[in-house]
Amino acid sequence: MAADIPGEGEPVTFAGGVLDRYRHVCAFVNGSSEEDAVLDAFISQGIDRGDRLLYVVDPAESARPVNRLRHLGYDAAMLLEHHRCEVRTWTDTYLRGGSFDQAEMVDLLDRMLVEARTPRIRMMCDMGWAVDSSQVAEQLIEFEARANFIHARHEHVVICSYDAAQFDGSFIIDILRTHPMVLIGGMLQENPFFVPPSEFLEERGVRADR
Repeated sequence: MAADIPGEGEPVTFAGGVLDRYRHVCAFVNGSSEEDAVLDAFISQGIDRGDRLLYVVDPAESARPVNRLRHLGYDAAMLLEHHRCEVRTWTDTYLRGGSFDQAEMVDLLDRMLVEARTPRIRMMCDMGWAVDSSQVAEQLIEFEARANFIHARHEHVVICSYDAAQFDGSFIIDILRTHPMVLIGGMLQENPFFVPPSEFLEERGVRADR
């Protein structure tokens, strides 16, 4: 029963802000050290409340989330065994099949989140796979907009982490417009530049399929 899940229905705090109405965050970070600094408390809060952790990372860094949990004092093996933590890689999510397919990833995200049962998921996505991939930029921007239709249907929290130094300015502006919440300078805030997904996709001349 949902009532038996610790923390169920409680607001999620992150980097000095509250994730309540909107739970799709674009986090602009400068390297892994800054990312750890802002995520550690968020991760600890999730574990202590009984939430599930879901990481999407570089295949070469698949051990890093587990090592970080150990660094924070948690029994990472137990969390993995009891499905309280899951690590997926770019190759079985964003780059499944060898390249980014927006429609396939929308479908996968829907299955991972909307079809998921309680407890709440705290999903952290390292978006470094898109660095120097200008050919997927347009698809990725549209995907981030469409993801908001999915996020409106669940109470999970999704953080998309972008290293701002590795992406060009025009891409960052569009990515910023697709996330209702933004983390800049280590502080979370409601994003004044966010454009609702239907409006954003219409502006780009793309059909806003839900």
